[in-house]
Amino acid sequence: MKLPAFAAILFSVAWSAGAQQDAAPTYTDPMALLQAVAANYAGAADGFRLESVIDFDMSGELTRQWSRTYRTAIKGPGSQYRIEVRTGFGSLLQLSDGSNEWIYQVESNSYVKRPLPPDWPRFPRVRDSAFHELTEAWNARTYLEDEALGYKQATMLPEEAIVIDGRRYACYVVQASLADSVAHRNSNSNEYRGEMTFWVDKQALVFRKTRRITDAQTMVSKNLRVPAHMETTEIFPVAEVSPQIGEEMFRFTPPADAKEVASLDPDPGRAPSPLHPKAEMAGQMAPAITFADRDGQKMELSAYRGKPLLIDFWATWCGPCLLSMPGLSRIYAETKDKGLQLISFDHGTGAEDSAVYMKHHHYDWPSYHDEGNAVFDKFKAEGVPLVVLIDPQGKIVYYDFGNQEQELRRAIASLGPASASVAATPAGGTGKD
Repeated sequence: MKLPAFAAILFSVAWSAGAQQDAAPTYTDPMALLQAVAANYAGAADGFRLESVIDFDMSGELTRQWSRTYRTAIKGPGSQYRIEVRTGFGSLLQLSDGSNEWIYQVESNSYVKRPLPPDWPRFPRVRDSAFHELTEAWNARTYLEDEALGYKQATMLPEEAIVIDGRRYACYVVQASLADSVAHRNSNSNEYRGEMTFWVDKQALVFRKTRRITDAQTMVSKNLRVPAHMETTEIFPVAEVSPQIGEEMFRFTPPADAKEVASLDPDPGRAPSPLHPKAEMAGQMAPAITFADRDGQKMELSAYRGKPLLIDFWATWCGPCLLSMPGLSRIYAETKDKGLQLISFDHGTGAEDSAVYMKHHHYDWPSYHDEGNAVFDKFKAEGVPLVVLIDPQGKIVYYDFGNQEQELRRAIASLGPASASVAATPAGGTGKD
């Protein structure tokens, strides 16, 4: 399948099959293979290029729905990036040359230009289907890494060669039951009755194809659900780690007849509601909480009094949580010797799954399993990621969903001279990985 150009202004760039690598080791253990794939995606945090074609097919006894989506996401040096999507609901391009961010809507031939925001790339808080795909394309690297780590067991099927855009790839084939997924262990949804199959490029150790098949109950109304069979197949013509990409990929010249507008954000026809309701906890004293560490020993939150404390609520199934954790790691590295304490509580995630994820990414701050969501509820949390900053006296001074690194840095810097240097995002930092 050939990825089509969105319009004449979009670059037509020859793609490679991935960075040349030495001969990859041979894998016979499916879990070891998936872990190697996850490590490959994790290593691409500072530079990647992913292009994919997604076919979704849902059918029932009396209905049929099909759609195709094209996605491209490229992370270049520093704050350069390019994201493209083509959907049945419109086509969009969002890119940055490191100084400015553009968003171009192909069908309306209109664009927005603005100084690069600190929390780049900036997506609308209210999203229609096309803008949602921009977000999904940018998050794809993290989601693929998480998918590779998301099963407690899998089966190796016979190897297979697949052809994409005329190029042949020798692939391992791995299959897992959705019942063995992390998502299923944290949910009773029927959605996870099915299987996932991965075609792993034997040379590059990246996914070249994935297929999810589910037999589920789709909601027609509050009290009515009907059976549906769903298949989602994703093909990856391009999957590169640390690619060499020319500067021209991150430049945008509007067509002569394009119009610049103030905003392309979707208009919901009503006042937009926030993604997460905000509890008004800033300014309050932190609640008294008892929780257990990984060994079952009881701990008191008050034991952290006397130094600033940063609390991160997260989950392995939460893409924005995983994207924000490199920023937390940067902050922790800069401040742990200056007195700032950082702890995490996993929400709706198995204790073993979260511990494996933390270890895999070398995140070495204390992380606790929030059994029964007791800590989550005490902090009036409505969703994740949630970050709470508590001053040495136990007062909550920052409380926000979404975990924007630049805003968090400013809050930490306001605690006093010892933390003032953390105000700026370090060179090469994204403010949101």
